[in-house]
Amino acid sequence: MSNSKFEELNSIFFPRKTAVIGASPKDNYTYSLLATKMRDNLYFVNPNYGEVLGRKSYASILDIEAPVDYAVIAVPAQFVLGAVSDCIGKGVRGVHIFTSGFSETGLPEGIRLEKKLADLASGKIRIIGPNCMGSYCPKSGLSFNPASTNVEGSIGVITQSGTFAQMFVYAGRTMDMKISKMVSYGNAVDLDCPDFLEYMADDPDTSVIALYIEGIKDGKRLRTALEYAAGKKPLVALKGGVTRAGGRVASSHTGSLAGIGQTWSTMFKQSGVVQVDDVDDLINTAKTMSSSAIPSGNGVSIVTYSGGFAVVQSDMCVKAGLQVPQFSQKAIDELRTFVPAAGTMIGNPLDSWQLFYKYSGEGRLSDVLRIVSGEKQIHSIILQFDVIRFMTLMWGQGAEEKLRAIAEDFLSGCRYARDKAGRLVVITVSLEPYTDNDLERRLSVLLKKMCEEAEFPVFPSLKEAIRTVSCMCRYAATKKIDDKRGLRDGGRATL
Repeated sequence: MSNSKFEELNSIFFPRKTAVIGASPKDNYTYSLLATKMRDNLYFVNPNYGEVLGRKSYASILDIEAPVDYAVIAVPAQFVLGAVSDCIGKGVRGVHIFTSGFSETGLPEGIRLEKKLADLASGKIRIIGPNCMGSYCPKSGLSFNPASTNVEGSIGVITQSGTFAQMFVYAGRTMDMKISKMVSYGNAVDLDCPDFLEYMADDPDTSVIALYIEGIKDGKRLRTALEYAAGKKPLVALKGGVTRAGGRVASSHTGSLAGIGQTWSTMFKQSGVVQVDDVDDLINTAKTMSSSAIPSGNGVSIVTYSGGFAVVQSDMCVKAGLQVPQFSQKAIDELRTFVPAAGTMIGNPLDSWQLFYKYSGEGRLSDVLRIVSGEKQIHSIILQFDVIRFMTLMWGQGAEEKLRAIAEDFLSGCRYARDKAGRLVVITVSLEPYTDNDLERRLSVLLKKMCEEAEFPVFPSLKEAIRTVSCMCRYAATKKIDDKRGLRDGGRATL
C-alpha cells in the first residue's frame, strides 16, 4: 500500500475530532465514544436536541466551529445523502454510515439510493458502509459498543457483518481478546475489504488479521490483497455464504454476491490464508496466533484425566489433521517413576488423573509437562483441566486454595514447555453452562483468569482446542511453502 493510501485510512482510525450525526441520549455510539479518550474531541449533531447527555447538540455539522475529520452517521436512510453532503462541505475526510436501507434490501429504491451515495462521495470523501458498525480502535478511542474493554492489542479484525464485530467486542471481555483495530464495512459502497486488508497488513500495531467476508465486487483485487496481507502476517478467514442457502442469505444481508464455496477455498489456500469453518474457530485461532508460537509440526500430546476420553481424543486429533505420536521409551520410563500405574494410561494421550488433584510434593503435573515437551515428535500440548466439578465434591469450600496450588504448579510446567522447549501450549477449562453450582462456576472462572494472566490460550472445550491447534498447524504448513509461491500461482482461483 502506498504511503498516501495508508495515511488516508490511518486518519479514519485516528481522527483528531469526531462527530456523531444523529446523536441521542439512547444511541450506542454516543455512549461508547463518551466512555473513551475520544470524549474530549467529540461533537454531537442532531437538530432535535439542544443537548445530548449534557453536551451541546448542533443542528448541523456545518455549525461546529472546529474542523472535524470523521463522522458517524446514524440517521434514517432518507437523510443520509444530506448528511454526507454536509460532511463534504465541512471538509470531513471520512464517514461511517451505520444506517441500513440500501442495496441490501434488494429493493429498487434502496439500490438507487446507494448508487446516488456512491456518486455523491466519489473523489470527495471516504465512506465505511452503509449498513455496518464502523470502526473500533482502542488506541484512538473509536468505539461502537459501550461494553468494549478498549484495551489495546495486536489483532486486526475485518468483518462485513456488524454482529461479528460485536462478537469480537464481547470476546474481549470473555476471552481476553485484545484488538488493535476492527472495521465492520457492510455494503462497501466505497472502502471495501481489499482496502482494509492492505492497511492492516502495513499497520505496525497489528500482528494477526481475522477476516469475515460474505462477498466481493472485484475478485482479482481481493486476491491480490489477500496475498499481500498473508505474505506479511497471519491471516485467518471465515467465508459466509459457501452454500446455496448461505449465499442467498448473504445477498439479503449485505447485498453481496457470495460466489462458489470451492472457488473461495482454493483462492484462500493459494493466497496463504488459513480458512476456518465457524466464528469460534475464527476468534480462537486469531487469539492464539496473537499470543503463541507457531508449532513446527503437527504432532500433539493431550494431558488428560480420563482413559475413556483418551480414545476419543485420539480420533478427534487425527480427524483434524493432527498426529498423536507415541512417547519415546525414555519418556515413558520417566513418567512411570511418579505416575501411578493403576487407573492410568502412560501413553499419548496421557491419562494421569491422580496428578490433577496433587497440590503438593514431588511428581506433579509440572513434571509431566516438562517430560512431554522434551519429546521431539511433540510440537503442541493440550492440557485438559476439566476436573473442577470433582474438586468441589471432594474438597468443598477448601477447593480454592488447593486449586490455586495445583494451577501454579502446572502453569510453571506450561511456561517451561512454551518458553524453554518452544511448544505451543493450550489449556481447556470447561464449565457446564447450566450448572447451578456457584462454587464450580467461580473456581472455573478463577482458573481461566490465572491461565490468561500467564498468557496461555484457554478454551471451554477440547473440541475447540483441537480445532485451534489444527488451524495453527495448517498455518505452519502454509509458511513452509511460502518460498514456493510460484508453484502455487499456476491455475489461480479468481472470483
